[in-house]
Amino acid sequence: MPLTRLKELLNEADMLISQHAIYISKLERAIKNCEEFAHKTCHECNFGVEWDSIVVPVKGELPEEVRALVEEIEKIHCEFHEVSMQIDPKNPQPSDEEKLNRMKELSTALFQKLLALKRLVKEE
Repeated sequence: MPLTRLKELLNEADMLISQHAIYISKLERAIKNCEEFAHKTCHECNFGVEWDSIVVPVKGELPEEVRALVEEIEKIHCEFHEVSMQIDPKNPQPSDEEKLNRMKELSTALFQKLLALKRLVKEE
């Protein structure tokens, strides 16, 4: 049953999302110290790996409303990582602050969408 696995993942959502806050903090520290930073794509971070293994294979079987929210979450999550990759901590730019703020907005939006998804699958 696709929703069962999705519910299990959503029970870990808080922990997975906190990892994105930590990712931002580490990136900020790397910028401040002009250090190397190991960027990850939306398919390489822990959230993305879990998501791709649990949600993606059953996406087509999910109810339409759930699937629409799942696709929104994927879009926001990938944009988060795409924005982060535009930052080179070893070569700080004035626009980095704007990009970090965008990442924080996306992280918040991701958290809100995951909570909405959690509520939605509880009803299913």
